[in-house]
Amino acid sequence: MDFNRGLFLKTFFLNRLGVKTKWIAALTFSLALVLVGSFLLFLFLDYLYPFPTENLNKESTIIISDKEGDPLRFFFPKDKQWRFPVELKDIDPKLVSAVIESEDRWFYTHPGVNPLAIGRAFYTNIKSGQVVSGASTIPMQIARLSEPKNRTVFAKANEAFRALQLKWHYDDNELLKIYLNIAPYGGNIEGVGAASYFYFGKSPRALEPHEIALLTLLPRSPTKYDPTRNPKIAHAKRNEVINMLKSRGVFTSKQALSALEKPVPSKRKSQPFKAPHFTEFVYKQFNNSENIQTTLDIWIQHLSDSIAKKHIGDLRSQGINNLAIVVIDNESRELRAMIGSSDFFERSSSGQVNNAVSRRSPGSALKPFLYALALDQGLVIPDTYMLDIPTDFSGYVAENYDDKYRGPITMRNALILSLNAPAVRLLSRVGLKDFHDLLLRGGLKTLDRPTNSYGLPLVLGSGEVTLLDLTNLYATLAEGGVHRAVKFVSGPGHNSIEAELITPEASYLITEILTELKRPDMPSRGWALTKDVPEVAWKTGTSYGHRDAWSIGYSDRYTIGVWVGNPDGRGVKGISGAEHAGPILFDLFRAIEGGGSKVAEPTNLNLRSIEVCKQSHMLPSSYCAQREKVTYIPGVSKLSKDNYSKRIFIDKETGHQLIGECLSERPHEARVFTVYPPELTAWWRVQGKPLENVPPVSSHCKDIPPELPPTITSPDQKTPYRVLKGTPSDYQKIRLSARVSEEVETLYWYQDGKLIATTSPDKKVFMPLKAGIHNLVVVDSSGRMDSISYSVESSENPEFAEN
Repeated sequence: MDFNRGLFLKTFFLNRLGVKTKWIAALTFSLALVLVGSFLLFLFLDYLYPFPTENLNKESTIIISDKEGDPLRFFFPKDKQWRFPVELKDIDPKLVSAVIESEDRWFYTHPGVNPLAIGRAFYTNIKSGQVVSGASTIPMQIARLSEPKNRTVFAKANEAFRALQLKWHYDDNELLKIYLNIAPYGGNIEGVGAASYFYFGKSPRALEPHEIALLTLLPRSPTKYDPTRNPKIAHAKRNEVINMLKSRGVFTSKQALSALEKPVPSKRKSQPFKAPHFTEFVYKQFNNSENIQTTLDIWIQHLSDSIAKKHIGDLRSQGINNLAIVVIDNESRELRAMIGSSDFFERSSSGQVNNAVSRRSPGSALKPFLYALALDQGLVIPDTYMLDIPTDFSGYVAENYDDKYRGPITMRNALILSLNAPAVRLLSRVGLKDFHDLLLRGGLKTLDRPTNSYGLPLVLGSGEVTLLDLTNLYATLAEGGVHRAVKFVSGPGHNSIEAELITPEASYLITEILTELKRPDMPSRGWALTKDVPEVAWKTGTSYGHRDAWSIGYSDRYTIGVWVGNPDGRGVKGISGAEHAGPILFDLFRAIEGGGSKVAEPTNLNLRSIEVCKQSHMLPSSYCAQREKVTYIPGVSKLSKDNYSKRIFIDKETGHQLIGECLSERPHEARVFTVYPPELTAWWRVQGKPLENVPPVSSHCKDIPPELPPTITSPDQKTPYRVLKGTPSDYQKIRLSARVSEEVETLYWYQDGKLIATTSPDKKVFMPLKAGIHNLVVVDSSGRMDSISYSVESSENPEFAEN
């Protein structure tokens, strides 16, 4: 009986245990199915509804800083929010710890949502009858900030799902970085980078404990705890956070005690607004970047701005309303300063126009590069004699700034005096295309029209350049002819391409000339007499119509460019690079270099001296009596043999020239005459300069045709000409013609002292009629001349009315 009972009980308990085990197994299996199913459902939903990651990478504020990394200016993104993205390594670790301890203590362990925190919050809120506690984790806050919605049960569920996605796709450090870069800190400030700057004026790496506590607090309620609006509430709440962080080991007791005594900021730091023209210039070219560290030297920028403001009053008293300055470091080609106008905010003078990058006529400022190219082509040396005379190029005759011509002049002095006529004559030899190509390769990209559209006046300023580009081209001279693009953003790769634009020898010779102090474009205010005048190479320029005045100079360290004028292009009578831009240039060199400016002194140059005929600066012939030494470039300079000094046989009895067979028939002697170029002789004749004539060929030389002077046949000095009112000028012209000897190749026509045509004797030339009494002179290629006076009546003058 007892045995059966025991067997029954044993069987009963074993059966019950088996049933329980089955239930546990079934429950475990079901739970596993639920978990696997939930996970698969999560993966499916994650696939169907991916996290909007574009909301985690919103457009950032563009921060433009100087070469030391100090901010110059901020540029809003399109939504006008201040965002300064930072890496986690650039944030104080205590701030990271403070955020975790304050917002999500179990951040490193939960999957995105914290079930315990949800339960605790639910119980606390039910017990209180109101929402007094939240359960949002850092991933949930990221989700809410990425997809802002009204606070509903559905919205909370969506946050939880998004938080799980974030934890699944990102590691913990990535999530912390995201949160700290998108958290709201009041107004339009997002992220600790912007908050650290606007509240404390520093980076999030350099925060103190009281600052860390405030930045930990603010995202909870940016408006309520805004210290600039509610300082008492913000101060009290911040101190609560300090004590909490002390209790959790983020701050030491000493740090917390000190932090509690610190005030909260009473106002936000204003955004910087330095070098406005420069920062806008950089922004327009790099507006897809976040942080742009430039090459600007804020000290040089301030000096430039100060000197601009010092001079602008005097300039405006003369009708010149604005200026621009550019400073470039020669060795690095880094832009150190850019002043676009004297005052960015001055509307009356178009202050916001950046004149440093505006297209302007450079006047004579391009001449050094023409002469450098001619040196490299071997066409000239510094002491080559050039002709400063009126020269006709298909109707174009270049005139000098003072309306005077000087005749023979060395290349050196032609550049020092900035004469137009020799430069235009030289350009016709160098080649317009070669010169235009040189300027384009030198970075003058605004010379973007077809070459022929500029014509020979290109060297006088018929094109347009910017102050920045032209100043950098002068820096190429300073660096021995090696050209690089100007660099205004720090970092490698922006101007790595180098090209030899001009040889070191030509660069040196041009620099030597431009360093000369005794020159007409030296400012007239006693500059040449001052002891501390900077030793720099420099050139001025004044544009057509007196609209632009330039002065650009370089030392061994810096190249500085100055432009003055009116942004609207209005001309100013008397404006000049020497008088109005030059003083600014020299003031700035003295301010930057302290009176210690000097030009580079290159070594191992391929330069030698050579003996030339003093009269012509050509290689001596056997008839050259006086000689001197000049500098040239061996293997490059193409020096011709002297053709000024010519031996001529003279009849002892008549003084006439003997040629050919008559030499044996007449007593004669050899004499050396100086024979100048025909066009120079022609010009001198018109000016009335006394010249030693080569005697005419003797009549005893029967086999030589007689050499007769030219005779003007048209116009006729006895015929009264008349300008007819209402008749187009193209139909009112008069022909120029003269009877000449057979050997004559060229005729030079001058009217009222000005060259009007250079032509061969058989070419038909017509000249527009102009009312008045005119003196017409023709000179042939042998220097012989004829002249007449003729009159042209005006039909509007009663004196000439028809009877």
